[in-house]
Amino acid sequence: MNRQWLLPILIALLGLYSCRDYTANEEHLPIDGLLALADNIQFTQSDTALAIVRQALEESQSIGYTHGIARSSQLMGDLLYHIGGLGPATQHLNKALSLYQSEGNPLQQAYVNLSLSKVYQRSGNQNQSFLYLHQARQLFGELNHELGMSMVFSSLGHFYEKAQQYDSALQYQKRALTLLEKIGESAGLSEIHDNIGSIYEDLNQFDQAQKHFEIALELNEKNNNQASAIVNLNNIGDTYRKREQYEQALNYSLQALDLAESANLDYQIKSACRDLSKIYEALRQPEKALSYLTRSYEITDDLFSEQIAAEIANTQAVYELEQKQQRISILEKEQGFNRTITILSSTGVLLFLILGGAVSYQQKSKNIKKRKLLEAEATLAKTQLEVTQLSELKLKTELENIALKEEQLQQELELKSKSLTKSALHMIQKNEFLHDIRKKLKDVRKGEPELQDKRIKKLIKSIELNFNMDDDWQEFETIFQQVHSVFFEKLKMLYPNLSPAEVRLCAMLRLNLHSKDMAAIMGISQDSLRIARYRLRKKLGLSKGSNLYSFIMNIS
Repeated sequence: MNRQWLLPILIALLGLYSCRDYTANEEHLPIDGLLALADNIQFTQSDTALAIVRQALEESQSIGYTHGIARSSQLMGDLLYHIGGLGPATQHLNKALSLYQSEGNPLQQAYVNLSLSKVYQRSGNQNQSFLYLHQARQLFGELNHELGMSMVFSSLGHFYEKAQQYDSALQYQKRALTLLEKIGESAGLSEIHDNIGSIYEDLNQFDQAQKHFEIALELNEKNNNQASAIVNLNNIGDTYRKREQYEQALNYSLQALDLAESANLDYQIKSACRDLSKIYEALRQPEKALSYLTRSYEITDDLFSEQIAAEIANTQAVYELEQKQQRISILEKEQGFNRTITILSSTGVLLFLILGGAVSYQQKSKNIKKRKLLEAEATLAKTQLEVTQLSELKLKTELENIALKEEQLQQELELKSKSLTKSALHMIQKNEFLHDIRKKLKDVRKGEPELQDKRIKKLIKSIELNFNMDDDWQEFETIFQQVHSVFFEKLKMLYPNLSPAEVRLCAMLRLNLHSKDMAAIMGISQDSLRIARYRLRKKLGLSKGSNLYSFIMNIS
């Protein structure tokens, strides 16, 4: 008989002999209970789950419970994958796969193939990862297992997304989504929507990305999955940031940070701080950006230290398990005690030397990262200072240009005002001159009518004809409109029934001319001017105590 089968057979015989008063199912129930508990807490309490699986594996081996050994190895592989122990994870998963093949259990074979695909993908061996994923797809397809197929499609979508083949990635994620909606599996829907949102984000289709991130957020909040909900909030904030909608981005990232701090989730705190740093950098607030970036790096260092400690503890746990397995093997093969101690001690010393070297290397790496972080922060601060100085210079130049333009406009306004005043004075002088000429000619006419009558009539008629101020008024109105650009337009819009003479009166009131000057410009007496002002008040709808000049000045 092949020696590799000797140990399992002996363990099975010993288990049956020592537990002969119990049935097989009664022996297996405690182990199945341990495995179910470990399965439930593997993502929330990985350290505890690892210890429970180790115990279940030892008990399964002690009684020769093949399915228990297979299930324990499968869970052990998944746990080691999540904490970064890819080598040991591969060994345990391959062991589980071999046992499930011996059992003829294609469903679990499919799940183990899916796990192995993830392990090889993380390790960078994409070809091997794809082979295991293909095997999982074939097994789930033969079993018509829709939940398993959705997981395969999701993994394929992730695979193609990493390869930047976004059309294929989107196609597989949507196929996974369709299957999950069909079977009513809400637990996986949020993850699929998050994956689809990630693809659209890579394609710069941020509206579509936001839509799927919001659906994922709603599902996670409904299922009370706070950790995933925080990831969704960060993703939504990121879509707003990339669309330069910084206020909305800031709102979502601050929500994510608040929830992460409440739940004490360091990974999510780090992610939220990094996103907030980017937002404040875009808002040109370098101090806040640097503050959040520094906090992100500090959390990274803390997580790095905790991860090293966890890896040492988990490696120690795996070592203890392997140590016990070696002790059992040595005892069953009836080897000497001294050789057992030598092997275990050598293994322990070697392992701790390796761990010591790893810790030393990680510490050096940490110091290098800190130095690079300080250099990066110094560079960032210098760049931000230069940006701030350039912004201040640009602002100063803009203010100087604005001041220059205002000065030019003020000069133009003063020039127009002078032209307007000059035009008004010219009209007053012209009309007074014409009044004086008309009066003198009438006096001459009364004195000697025989010789001068015909000529004087002709002159009076000419003066009367030239008394019309249309040309002068046109010039006056043109200059007035340049100074008071919207006055005429608004006046005519509010009071369309005003006559041209009344419009002229409004313009002269706005210039605050004396009644004598207004009467001279309009070619009427001051009594006629009072009547014209009275009629204008009626058309404007002014009450008896209202000030006409103040009313005209408020039209603008």
